[in-house]
Amino acid sequence: MRSAKETGCFPYRMRTVCYFEVFNDGKLVQLADEFSRLEAYFRATKGETKICAVWPGQWRSDLFIIDDLEAFADELNLLDSYERNLKRRVYS
Repeated sequence: MRSAKETGCFPYRMRTVCYFEVFNDGKLVQLADEFSRLEAYFRATKGETKICAVWPGQWRSDLFIIDDLEAFADELNLLDSYERNLKRRVYS
């Protein structure tokens, strides 16, 4: 498994990157949408889970640990989305 942080240019927004969450009990869950990625981000920041990704290539696919959670959240605009949803709930 490779480090997303160490690549220096991990393609967080590339459509072909598949994200999944690894729970401490070994359970795996695909992070198929923005909401699931946001929930996984919060669990991972608390150390409850790990986020991984598969970056497919032409001849092989590489497995990465998402070890820079801030870059993950920033690149996918997760916290902006979270704040927008909070505002909708408060002002609705």
